[in-house]
Amino acid sequence: MIIYVESKAFPHRTFVVVVNQNDKIARIRARMLHKLFEIGYPDHQFRLRFKGQFLRDAFTIRDYEIIDNSVIKMISISKKVNSVSDLQSIAGSSTVNLDLNANETTDVKAPLYKEIKAFTTREKLLKDFNGLLYMHFLTTCLTLMTIYYYSFLWTFPVFIFAVLFRPQYTRVGGYVGNNTHLRFIFCIAYFVAALGTLGAAIYMSAVSWMTVVNHGCKDWEFVAECSHKNVFSAIFFAMQSLLLLLSAIVVGALFFSFRLEIGDYIEEFLVQERDIEMVMRAARNGRLKDKRTAAYELAAMAASGDDNKFRIVAEGGLEVLLALAMSTDENTQEHAVEALDELITIPSIQDNFVEMGGVKALTALLHSENSRIMQEAANAIYGIVSESDEHKSAVVMDHGLDDLAHAAYQGTIACQRTVASIFLDLAFNRDIRIQITSRNIPAQALIHLCRSNDVETQRYALQTLELLAIESSDMICAQENLLEVLLELPMNTMDEKLYLLAGKILLYYAENRPTCELLMDHTMLKESLGMFARTKDPMLQKVVAKIIFFMLEPKDLRVIARRLKLDRVLEYMMDNAADREVWDMADQGLQVMNSKDDHTPIPALPSLSTLEKLNKMGAKDSFGSRASLRSDQGSSSSSSDDVKKGLK
Repeated sequence: MIIYVESKAFPHRTFVVVVNQNDKIARIRARMLHKLFEIGYPDHQFRLRFKGQFLRDAFTIRDYEIIDNSVIKMISISKKVNSVSDLQSIAGSSTVNLDLNANETTDVKAPLYKEIKAFTTREKLLKDFNGLLYMHFLTTCLTLMTIYYYSFLWTFPVFIFAVLFRPQYTRVGGYVGNNTHLRFIFCIAYFVAALGTLGAAIYMSAVSWMTVVNHGCKDWEFVAECSHKNVFSAIFFAMQSLLLLLSAIVVGALFFSFRLEIGDYIEEFLVQERDIEMVMRAARNGRLKDKRTAAYELAAMAASGDDNKFRIVAEGGLEVLLALAMSTDENTQEHAVEALDELITIPSIQDNFVEMGGVKALTALLHSENSRIMQEAANAIYGIVSESDEHKSAVVMDHGLDDLAHAAYQGTIACQRTVASIFLDLAFNRDIRIQITSRNIPAQALIHLCRSNDVETQRYALQTLELLAIESSDMICAQENLLEVLLELPMNTMDEKLYLLAGKILLYYAENRPTCELLMDHTMLKESLGMFARTKDPMLQKVVAKIIFFMLEPKDLRVIARRLKLDRVLEYMMDNAADREVWDMADQGLQVMNSKDDHTPIPALPSLSTLEKLNKMGAKDSFGSRASLRSDQGSSSSSSDDVKKGLK
């Protein structure tokens, strides 16, 4: 796949990089380092960013969902420690010296130059091999002048094979030609052929020399078995043997050289295990630049494997990272929270983190003006609430719900999606659900999330509100602005799953007399119910029928329902009923609405009380899997289906 790399440092140049989806980000950085070296900027320091998120070396292209023809930004890093751009953008790139010790530096230029030297050697070996082929052609022709002239029959095909299938390579241009993809096969085939030809040449040279030596060439007379032709053959095949041996050695060296690809040494360097003690020392006692770099290093190490996570914790990494997370430097904060987010994926580490009060620091970071810090903090909090129900109470302590509400208003789309999912996970806990329903701020934040343009955010927020409605319908009915959001939902989205969630929440407004009147006063009521009915979802059609039945129960509201012509919604449902039960409910509703006797009783409809709904939902731990929102863009939640099943 092809990706494009752009940078403000090179405004008139777009770099093209060819990679695979399983390549690490370090591989892209390595290719860029080579390109920068070629244009004369070997000291240019940079980081890569995609969709507002800095990319870490240990992760793969697939992890960040980078697709073909994507554009990645190359963010330059100033080398001037005291410059403003350094303080704002250095962000701890692994290409920056750690400055942990005056004599101990980490420089990616070392593996870069090592690769360049290896590729230069490969180019020279191919040039040497081409020179040997010219000599091979000459010896092939000269075989016709020896006593073993028929050796031409195997030396010439070997020469032709080498000429036609030899790979071509330059350090700047890379591989060229139609057969370069067969370079390993060529090396093996030519090596075997060269050894076979070498064996034949050694044999013929030995036989020729034995013949000459046995004759003795007395008085240097070149006659009989000591003829000029015999002597020439002995010398010629000895020289040819040496030539073939050199060719085989060069091809063997090329075989191992071809195994090295651009970025092998650099990637190994960038994702190698750092000296944790050294990094910790810099994080505790280093200067601003050292702490920033150490935070990045810790995030990269934590992401590279569980062993590194335990090593970091063993060195007191949780305390250090919490201190860095509360730093005044935004870049240090961002990478420290990234590292914490990775560490707390291990249950035992998460337990220690919660016990030491780390959740309070994360919720405080939800007030950061830096959107990336807010997003990373939300991701870390989600990891806590989704992995362990025991730790959910730690999130809502010390104004945690208010902090989440702030992030719901001020966060990016991705952050809002994460916050909505956090609220949903918290609502699965009955004690926390009661706590949320006792306050207005979380409900208002959820209503704000329902207005999001992101479908997943809306789904999580509506699911949470439905759980809260089951716990306290009065709290939901007190949210008049939610009524407007629910009725306008069909005008803003085509997602039928959202329709079902909105319809079931509207049931609570219809059940309550004061809010039922507000519902019937809304100008969008008939149109919204009609769009719900058109989905032909049997569950949603039943919800629409129940809403209308609740409006028909009070005799004075029945008159209003007739004036609103809600009978047309029921008629449509009869004509397009998804199942028999829907048809029966619509038919019963029409009979009541068309009856001239306002005292006609409302048919008994199946309805669950709040207690019964909670019992049907089951225990607070009985819900299904939780969604993972660790990527920058988030992902759809499998819990949405689980919640929906539990609430039907």
